[in-house]
Amino acid sequence: MHRIIMGKHTVEEVFRTDPERLLKVYSYKKEDPFFRELENAGIKTVLVPKPKLASLVQSESHQGFVAEVRERTFLTTKEFLATAPEKSVVVLCDSINDPQNFGTILRACECFGVDALIFSKNRNVALTPVVSKASVGGSELVPLIEVSNLADTLKKFQDAGYFAVAAERSQESLYTFEFPQQTLLILGAEGKGIQPLLSKKADFRVEIPMEGRIDSLNVSQAAAVFLSFYNLGKY
Repeated sequence: MHRIIMGKHTVEEVFRTDPERLLKVYSYKKEDPFFRELENAGIKTVLVPKPKLASLVQSESHQGFVAEVRERTFLTTKEFLATAPEKSVVVLCDSINDPQNFGTILRACECFGVDALIFSKNRNVALTPVVSKASVGGSELVPLIEVSNLADTLKKFQDAGYFAVAAERSQESLYTFEFPQQTLLILGAEGKGIQPLLSKKADFRVEIPMEGRIDSLNVSQAAAVFLSFYNLGKY
């Protein structure tokens, strides 16, 4: 199986980390040093007009590069838990259906060293070209666990020693919260938030205190804030 990714930085990350996944790269930037580097490395490249590139991904945000890649391997919950680090943070995405948000969450996860990201087969946007572009390569680097049932997966992580932290309105401030060494961070969709079943099963509910007139952050922004505070507690 293969899928389409877009964005120069995303294609570069695949080229640097796992070039065998690159099946074909489309571009109109023949003079770009990266295009020549791909050619010199023996990667199949195809020169196409700019409008054709946009039609391949239904987007103008491709940065001049679109690629067909072999589908990446997903972890199973069992595989991950068998080798989970003693200090570990895993992100669970609940109904993140906006591709820009999902991609930016993946970018934050890669930047902050998240050990894995869990998402639902049925309640989440797939790894679309827009997701890959927004993630700046994170979609191809962060270990992913695709599941059918988020609640069952949450229970399995708790049984393995993880504490579930729901990012939502509560009396617990992120500024004073002490993250468990093994944390499962639950992020909900903007508007609807975390579904009640997952919220009820969470061990902690933690919020980011707001001091401005706007009383909430974009979910991807919130993800970055939570992960930065988790990392502060590691050192």
